[in-house]
Amino acid sequence: MKGFNKYLLLLLLPLFLTSNGSLAAQSESSAQEIIQNQHGKLVWADLYTGDVNASLKFYQKTFGWTVKAFAKGSTKYHILYDNGQAIAGVLARDSKRNKTDNALWVGSIDTDNVTSRIELSAKNNGTIILAPHEFKLYGKRAVLADPQGAIIALLELDLTNKNHQKMSTKWDWAQLFSTNTKKAATFYQDAFDYTIEPLNTNKDSFFLIQSESVQASIVNLPESFEQRDRWVNFIEVNNITAVLSKATTYGATIIYHAKDKGVAILSDPNGAFLGLTEQESE
Repeated sequence: MKGFNKYLLLLLLPLFLTSNGSLAAQSESSAQEIIQNQHGKLVWADLYTGDVNASLKFYQKTFGWTVKAFAKGSTKYHILYDNGQAIAGVLARDSKRNKTDNALWVGSIDTDNVTSRIELSAKNNGTIILAPHEFKLYGKRAVLADPQGAIIALLELDLTNKNHQKMSTKWDWAQLFSTNTKKAATFYQDAFDYTIEPLNTNKDSFFLIQSESVQASIVNLPESFEQRDRWVNFIEVNNITAVLSKATTYGATIIYHAKDKGVAILSDPNGAFLGLTEQESE
């Protein structure tokens, strides 16, 4: 699903129980244009989990992904691959830090300048979790919590890094479920340079626009869920029904499934939410 129309249709419906081609084979100038044109887009995600082995097995069995471990200090950083393309990272998380989840997906948004965006985030009452640092695989990265506690990462892609040729483009969408959508929208507008547009007549849900494209959205968090803001990251799959069938077999819970729209959200066996979109036929 590379287009926007399916999202527009979905987001205008009662949502979630509530109210780009590869850089490979491109010239440097063309690649630079592609990177600039995806600022504000979800391009990578990391799974922080209290049980690395269990999480790896779930995603390997459910999605057919392969895994490779990289040394990282005294711990290991695992990368999941989809048909040879790196699609996500997995690393250990102290489950005692946040007893509400044993695992959490943290999406990385492509940005023009991690350092300046982090500084703006701090000035706008964001909390810096990981200061800007070199993510050797792809560029400069930082992790923050917005003023309402939703965790998100920023990634400044390195044009000269050949790993881009093996970086999956299947991360498709990011959606923030918020207890105060207007406050959240203001933060992301001021700190991340998104343009904000209401997506409904009540003006309580918003599109986040950057690089002349709708990149993400902010909607109300249902009262039936724990009242803390969270991002849900969506990844493209070939067949949502088949993926959900496998996921539930291996211990996941289906949170939402719009069968006619090709969109779903699941909670993996360790509590991490992941969104799915279905690849449109050519």
